[in-house]
Amino acid sequence: MIHVFAQSHKEYTPIIEDFNKDGVKDTLYAIYDGGSNFGGTDVKLINGKNAETYELSNFGCFCAMTTLHWIPDALQKPENQSFLSAIQKRLFPIVQEVADPSLEWIIKGKSSNRKLSKNKYFDLIIYPDIPWNSAPIVIPKDNYSMILDKDMINILFSEEIKLSENNIPEVKKGFLSYCGGCHQMNESSPKLVTKNDLYEVFKTSHGVYVRKKDLQKWILVNEINLTGSVGKLRWDSIKKVVLIDAYLVIQFSGAPDYFDTIFVGNIETGMIGRLKYLYRDNTKDYQNILVKDQMIRYVDEEEEESFFLNAKEVFEELDSLEE
Repeated sequence: MIHVFAQSHKEYTPIIEDFNKDGVKDTLYAIYDGGSNFGGTDVKLINGKNAETYELSNFGCFCAMTTLHWIPDALQKPENQSFLSAIQKRLFPIVQEVADPSLEWIIKGKSSNRKLSKNKYFDLIIYPDIPWNSAPIVIPKDNYSMILDKDMINILFSEEIKLSENNIPEVKKGFLSYCGGCHQMNESSPKLVTKNDLYEVFKTSHGVYVRKKDLQKWILVNEINLTGSVGKLRWDSIKKVVLIDAYLVIQFSGAPDYFDTIFVGNIETGMIGRLKYLYRDNTKDYQNILVKDQMIRYVDEEEEESFFLNAKEVFEELDSLEE
């Protein structure tokens, strides 16, 4: 089998300017490089006075809603802040001091989750403790970034730091890029997918939130190193959402794999768990049925045969994990 990957490469016109106002012109180079699954722009800025070079990149996976980009020590020096500012404008043009509620869910979720190995139903639980909010949820229109300090980086990206190819011993500061605009990748606006007398449930391409009269909160947001992710964010990660009383059963896409995962959430507590059983829409015995008669369907990977879990028992187990 031959795999063909679309490659893209572009060198931008260098910017020659006295960025640090020392009377000598500096040069900023930018090159975009990307393929089918990864891409980004590499920036190199050369100090015209002493020829020192400063580099930074926003390269990342097209599967990641958030990516951390370390800021080199040299660019954190006070005398080089003008260089950092020039690079930031090129790579991270929109910087916010406060996370919107969807990114807040990711941040709280990454700092409050637990993997399970022996539970009857779940292999992961996430308990971000997101309160109801009277402010209407506004879906981000654009991608944006935040500047994180050392403590926040160590909390949110400890595993990524350990696996870093650069083997960085200590990360003091970094840009957290967030693909907030990806929530509307395939939806012009949030879509109401289900409701009952108390709740209205909405999905975006990569998240689920709930409205209760004048209150609302996020229940689940795609984050590759927390929930898993689709191979490319142009594919929706949220496929089906079923509302049962105060609980949600969510089909989370595993594309390009054949099998998806299932998340179960308690709307009131915000606790959400990932079932260790996989799901597939099209099987020989059932078509596109996630929940049938208060039973959650899952699919055996080898036989592709459907089995069912009692939804009430699954909900009770989820609630017991919170306790």
